[in-house]
Amino acid sequence: MPTSTPVATTPAPTTTSWEPFRLLLEAQREDCLRQRDLALTETAVSHPDPVAVTRAAALASRVPEIDAALERIAAGTYGRCFSCGNEIPAERLEFRPYAGSCVACPTPVV
Repeated sequence: MPTSTPVATTPAPTTTSWEPFRLLLEAQREDCLRQRDLALTETAVSHPDPVAVTRAAALASRVPEIDAALERIAAGTYGRCFSCGNEIPAERLEFRPYAGSCVACPTPVV
């Protein structure tokens, strides 16, 4: 008679286990807003610097990505790929804490 072998499951990460990432995301959000304001100040001259304009736009688009990551932490879905549902490797989250997808899947539109 075959016996069933218990399957080892890894417990889902808790909100508190993501605390370092939450703190990092909040710091990055503040830094993005500060840098965006500085870049916008640079664009206010009579001949706007195209690099400053591009930088301000990139920083402005990052804030919603950070906000979405903070919402995923609060909802308990942080660290899971939007596309395939697999865990996003910690190394990716350390490099890009607002990532919503694993490297293999396309980046989702937030």
